[in-house]
Amino acid sequence: MDIHDIRTILLDLNCMTALRFTMETSTVKTLIDLCLACVDDRIDEEELTEAYCRTYNAWLDTISCGHSGFARDVLETVLYTDSPVARICAENREIPYSMLSGLRHDLDVLGKLTRIEPALFLLFCERAGMPGKTAVRLPVWEPEHRGEQEDDRISIDMLTGDGVQEVISFFRRQGTGIFARYAAATWEHGGGGLRGVSEPDPIHMSDLILYEKQHEVLVENTRRLLQGRNAGNILLYGDKGTGKSASVKALLNDYWQDGLRIVEVRPQCLTDLPEIFVLLRNQPCKFIVFVDDLAFNDSCPEYTALKTVLEGGLEVRPQNVVVYATSNRRNIVRQSFSEREDDVNARDTLEEKFSLADRFDLRLTFQEPTQDQYFSICQSLMEGRNLQVDWGEVMPRARAWTLSHGGRSPRVARQFVDALESELAEQMEAAEAEASAAESGTDEAE
Repeated sequence: MDIHDIRTILLDLNCMTALRFTMETSTVKTLIDLCLACVDDRIDEEELTEAYCRTYNAWLDTISCGHSGFARDVLETVLYTDSPVARICAENREIPYSMLSGLRHDLDVLGKLTRIEPALFLLFCERAGMPGKTAVRLPVWEPEHRGEQEDDRISIDMLTGDGVQEVISFFRRQGTGIFARYAAATWEHGGGGLRGVSEPDPIHMSDLILYEKQHEVLVENTRRLLQGRNAGNILLYGDKGTGKSASVKALLNDYWQDGLRIVEVRPQCLTDLPEIFVLLRNQPCKFIVFVDDLAFNDSCPEYTALKTVLEGGLEVRPQNVVVYATSNRRNIVRQSFSEREDDVNARDTLEEKFSLADRFDLRLTFQEPTQDQYFSICQSLMEGRNLQVDWGEVMPRARAWTLSHGGRSPRVARQFVDALESELAEQMEAAEAEASAAESGTDEAE
């Protein structure tokens, strides 16, 4: 590569169309500035040095964000920006030939720009007038530094002219903007909109113990959603700590690469459901709108909003969206004895309260485990963590733990095993310290 090649890249960059928005990013701006500095016959040493140092600092920024270098940083900008190109591809429209041609051109030139060897930049700077004594003081960035938080769905090979079909396929499978970047999002009330969840709970279905039938129904319904078939809204209700929320979150980790996304909506934000549906409707992904810990009065607007969504309002629920909700109450809506005593048509009132739960297509019950089931959960967790203890000695403690922690549940079992694991680790550390002290004393005696 020579100065003529740099000039050609600059000309191609100026002719970008489909991905022109990338020129506003810090990475592309600083690389362009450095290229311009290298081909400018009138630039002085100080300006050359400043342009190079700004580029190196831009590279440090990409590394600090977990990227492997400039190419990865620019590629993620292309794939995670909710651009017109991304939306046209995601909605599976027929792609205009001019857009396809422009996208291929832009990917190719961005790939060439981000792959210029840093040593070449220094060489060009020297030829442009930078003294050698200055050049030897400047660090050379690594073109491919190992990234710590990289998305394994994408490859920098997509940042080439030949990668255009892979980029289009990515949008059609993974969606655009926040949905392309994150597997999960939460809805912020009051204009906050969607916020991506960078580190969702890592639990998988295989980690869950007990409630196999409930999980089977949950998984099958989710598979129907992913396959584009009719899938129902689900209410998971039952005793606290039985893994209702964990069951929904586990679906995400098992199926997100197949296009599943979860949007968590707090009960007090249910009036925003129509607005949320507008954002999800034209995305290619399949969505679970997750409402955790439902319990409210029938007079509140959130109750009415959810009821309208479940029974079908004027605007139908998008086909790519289902609602999964959890509640410790079978009937979701709180009741009081005064209502039963004061209401003239008490039966009608109760039926109205029951009707919200009945509007869910499927209702899955999670009951408190028996003592034997609780013990089985404890043992399975201990085996999974390879805790070498005698169950006969531990079992009385596991039983006593339930008395001081509100009863039996998978959550209580996990808390007990967490405490046991910490205790064993402390004992091991103490034993190792004692052995080390004894060995040190022996060495001193010798």
